[in-house]
Amino acid sequence: MKVVILAGGGGTRLWPFSRQDYPKQFLVFKDQESLLQKSVKRFVNCKFVEKILVVTHAHYAHLVEKQLAQIDPDRKICILVEPYRKNTAPAIALAVHYIEEKLGAKSDSSILVLPSDHLISPEEVFLSFLERVKEKKIKNKIVTFGILPNRPDTGYGYIRVGKKKNSFLFEVEKFVEKPDQEKAKQYLFEGSYYWNAGIFFFTPEIFWKEIKTHVPHIYSTAQGSYLDLFHAFDQMPEISIDYAVMEKTKNILLCPLPVSWSDVGSWDSVYDVLDKDQNSNVKVGNVVDIDTTNSLIVGGKRLISTIGLRDVLIVETPDALFMAKKGESQKVKELIKELQKRGQKERSELSSPFENQAKEVLKEDKNYRIFSHILPAFSTISIEESEGGGIRHFIASSGKACVQSAGVEKILTIGATFSLLPHQVARVENLEDMGFEMLEIDCGSFCKDGAFSLKE
Repeated sequence: MKVVILAGGGGTRLWPFSRQDYPKQFLVFKDQESLLQKSVKRFVNCKFVEKILVVTHAHYAHLVEKQLAQIDPDRKICILVEPYRKNTAPAIALAVHYIEEKLGAKSDSSILVLPSDHLISPEEVFLSFLERVKEKKIKNKIVTFGILPNRPDTGYGYIRVGKKKNSFLFEVEKFVEKPDQEKAKQYLFEGSYYWNAGIFFFTPEIFWKEIKTHVPHIYSTAQGSYLDLFHAFDQMPEISIDYAVMEKTKNILLCPLPVSWSDVGSWDSVYDVLDKDQNSNVKVGNVVDIDTTNSLIVGGKRLISTIGLRDVLIVETPDALFMAKKGESQKVKELIKELQKRGQKERSELSSPFENQAKEVLKEDKNYRIFSHILPAFSTISIEESEGGGIRHFIASSGKACVQSAGVEKILTIGATFSLLPHQVARVENLEDMGFEMLEIDCGSFCKDGAFSLKE
């Protein structure tokens, strides 16, 4: 079986932590592993999986490479970089073409497609059901996987099933968009609706047959070699695989998964999957709470103190503070739209990974500016060329990191410094499981002397 993991999507549903430049698949929630790393490691030692193909956008390729570098001793993983972001249907078409042409898959080979940012446990149960589906050798049907709801959740799409085909497969009657609360309750009590987990199993033969029927433009663009498709990728329509095929096809079955599953798509779902204390609180960072219950409090170095709170979500980053009532965090997309409307672009659509790691102006004068940069655990940032045309000096104030520039590398601990000329760039990697902070002094265009130095 070839496994395709989709890791090219951007998103802000976990704002202010997830940003367009650092979406949630790269976030670390527990066990010091990101959601992407968990998704890949699920299959690395799986005997019936031959190859893992991680599909991402060029904007995130360096993050994918960095996070996967330590978990692939047998070189089982390929990283496929799509030249344009065109949603999941074109991305999967590109991956299937690559699997056929470059990895030698046949028309009846098994392919599994799934997102990179979901939590699934126990994993051995999940893998056992994948193996059962694979051994059925289903050639003329797509198989999707569903989760039996345990609450009326309005954050997920649903799938209604019909007749039972065998001991673990059902016919699919229809896909349903995210419902309102009343509809979600109806689906829960009716018992024939499953959460859409976004996981699909198929052969290349049935995939191309359905693509040709329902999105012929993708099919025609994909004729020719993989390289032809790659160069013509900008001509692909921007459409999800659900809209393109799954909601239209009659050739689809559903396999229920008896597992704990979350797409970690809201702060409410983050609360659900993390460990709680004796007061049912999830606390991360420097938190002191009194008479506070059933709440999520996530911060950093700054103290967060609460008294008498219940059912709240508090998330702090160096450049933003988010607070919401539990059960309301799905509305964060409305907040993002409002921030964009007000012109606060840096809060929702960051221009570089460097800004994503929190860059705060501490002091500004006509001759200089002083910034504070904070890097989350094990993150990497790029420092681009200076816009002001002046030399920049950096000093580490907490933590441990490694800086690389001009072919030279240096370890940064408290008090260590380096400098960059206007045209010079660098990469800084946090080496520890805690935040790394450094100060930047931008001397402006009046200062022309100096050079990059990594000497002590």
